[in-house]
Amino acid sequence: MKKYSIHFAILVAVTILSSCTLECYRKPKNVIYLIGDGMGFGAVSSLLLSMDEETGFEQAPVIGLSETCSANNYVTDSPAGGTALATGTRTCNGFLGVGPDSVQLESLLKKAQKMGKKTGIVVNTTLTEATPGAFYAGVTSRKESYKIAEQFTESDVDVAIGAGLSAFINRPDSVDMTAVLIEKGYDVYLDWKSVLNTESDKFVGILDMGDVHRRNKKSNTTASAADGAEVCLAARLAASEGNTDTTRFSEPTEYLHKACTKALTVLEKGASKGFFLMVESAIIDGYGHNNDSEGMIEEMKEFDQTLKALIAYVDEHPNTLLVVTADHETGGTGVAYKSHEVNQPEGLHLNFSTKGHTGTIVPVFAYGARAKKFSGIFQNKELPGIIEGLMR
Repeated sequence: MKKYSIHFAILVAVTILSSCTLECYRKPKNVIYLIGDGMGFGAVSSLLLSMDEETGFEQAPVIGLSETCSANNYVTDSPAGGTALATGTRTCNGFLGVGPDSVQLESLLKKAQKMGKKTGIVVNTTLTEATPGAFYAGVTSRKESYKIAEQFTESDVDVAIGAGLSAFINRPDSVDMTAVLIEKGYDVYLDWKSVLNTESDKFVGILDMGDVHRRNKKSNTTASAADGAEVCLAARLAASEGNTDTTRFSEPTEYLHKACTKALTVLEKGASKGFFLMVESAIIDGYGHNNDSEGMIEEMKEFDQTLKALIAYVDEHPNTLLVVTADHETGGTGVAYKSHEVNQPEGLHLNFSTKGHTGTIVPVFAYGARAKKFSGIFQNKELPGIIEGLMR
């Protein structure tokens, strides 16, 4: 009996070690970097307290914390916050993709390309916004959208889906950047139907803003198709092929996770060395700025759809690492003191301390290959270095 017990103990120990080896030491071939703009603990709390079912956050086996300071302020703005997460360098507020000395920095996306990986960007905002821009551009002001769009055409990403056609075609230099992309070998689509149906291995989808996110109820503005779209090369080619149907095949509430699924389908084809995909859920920030409790809760539910879809992908592709974090917290978001009835989460109400950003630490969630590396307290600039090291 004693001999049997020893053998059994050894077998259990070997099994545990083997399991740990697989879970803890599998090198990630693919990396998905999901950034919730403005998503602090209050935003995550709004989701957890308003859902009866398990959320994607609760499936993450590893949780960490990130300090979000910029190089010159305890409270970062989006360009500096995105730059830290993209390049591993803290820069001055207002700067995008460049250091405090205004010198261009090299992003994780660029480093992944040098490793031979395919790369992609999916956002529910404009492709030239601060966070996606930090992965391919270098400017000293986010307002330089025309320059950022030009730099996007030089990014060499394999797939990109977002909005913001105006910066590509309504330009002071009169250059049609959709034509530049097409000349570089991209298929360029301006409607959601074409993005969903394409079998292209290299494409850019520049959609109407109404396709990629809900209108903020407290905002007096809403985006529409860019003026001049009908004269750009991408639009003319679509018209010549009879593809002028702009019917929305997805509600904006479903856009982000469906766009991610499409991008993953493209990136995994022929990716012998894997891929790097950056995803931004950008509108959490807007609801924080507007102190919109209802909007924040709904936006976090949409974020959770995307998170669960990405977790499902990692489960099917265990050589993939998913890292989830935020560039900063917005709104000083908290859960208000209010009584509630059991199983009545719709009574949840948020309170806000500001209409701006805060310097509060934000969560880090990790899932998949080598996820345990993200347990701890980090500075935002440390995360890219960890991801880069794991990709090599």
